[in-house]
Parts: sequence; C-alpha cells; structure tokens
Amino acid sequence: MNRITAEKLDEGDSFLVLSSASTLKENNIRLVKEVQLLKYRIIMITFNQPSPILKRTYLKNNINLETIIFIDAVSKYALGTLPEDIDRAVFINNPRNLTNLSVAISEMLKEFAGIKVCVILDSISTMLIYLSSEDISKFSHFMTSKLAILGMPGFFVAVENGLNPVLMTHLSTFTDEVIDFTLPAED
Repeated sequence: MNRITAEKLDEGDSFLVLSSASTLKENNIRLVKEVQLLKYRIIMITFNQPSPILKRTYLKNNINLETIIFIDAVSKYALGTLPEDIDRAVFINNPRNLTNLSVAISEMLKEFAGIKVCVILDSISTMLIYLSSEDISKFSHFMTSKLAILGMPGFFVAVENGLNPVLMTHLSTFTDEVIDFTLPAED
C-alpha cells in the first residue's frame, strides 16, 4: 500500500512508512499533507530535523502549522539550549532519553483526547544514531500499543534500506500496515 485512507486512520491503525533516503524530506511533506487533507491534527516527533527547520519547510510547502505540534528530540541536544523558535513545540533534552520522550508523548496524547489526532515519528532510521535497535524496538512496541489502546493512528517513518532485518521485522509486526513511499502514489 502507498496511500493513506480516512478509514484506516479512523480505525486507529499504525503504519510503517518506507522512504528512500534521497526522498525522506519530500515524503515527510507528502505524509503531513495527506494526513491534513483527512482533517487530522498531527503530533510530529522529530529526530530527523529540528522543529524550526521543519516549520520553515512546511510553510514553504503551504502546510498549515496550526494543526501540528512538535515533540523535538534534536534541537535542544544540538544547541545545548532551546532554539529561538519554540512556538508549538516541546523539546526533549537528549534524544537518548526515551523516558522523557514517552512522558512528553503521553502528556500530548492526553491533551488531544477526543480530537482527531495522529502521531508521526520521523524517523526511526535517524533514531539509530542515538539508540540501539533493541531500544528502538521496545519504544516502537510501547508506542504502537499505546496508540492502539487509545484508538489513535500513528506513522513510523523509516528509510527503506536503513534498518537491520530484526528491527524491520519488529516494526512490520508492531504496525498494522506498511506504506511504501518509494513507489509512486496511487490515484
């Protein structure tokens, strides 16, 4: 599958989204646009790019920032302090600290209870810089289980060939479907 449908989001499914490394940025934009078209708010967990950079990218691509809140795992770690642009963002001190990340996600999900919201984690492949495959597997299982219990959809973005086979198997098992953004969009 390479298309997102309202039915799948409304069921609270979780998706593993595969992208080529060269089109990861474009596929992030594509994913956000498709989710927004289906009238969902987005909790964007970003390991790949700092939230201020993502915001600029989204604005250039006519994406409504009012429907997105960021959990930024890289900016504070990279800068040693909060970035200037802290609007609509929560910052994690260190991308290795999955406990703080889990708490931030849980608080955000409580805040959006009863609202059509989905979680996008960009990207599992970048998490490998900071965390072991085993820790990412445990965290992904925690996240997909939590989202399933809450009936909220989630997207876990990964570079197609950027994961070891065991992690890829775990992610494929934990999620309901794989969306292959390496293929052209279906009409």
